[in-house]
Amino acid sequence: MDMSLRIRRIYEPEDDGDGKRILVDRLWPRGISKN
Repeated sequence: MDMSLRIRRIYEPEDDGDGKRILVDRLWPRGISKN
């Protein structure tokens, strides 16, 4: 089982291989919807 972790910026577009994305930050970024 592949248990890799990739760190991405919220402003980068989604990729097909991203899997589940979790926001880890204190403030929600401007201009990004919570949906």
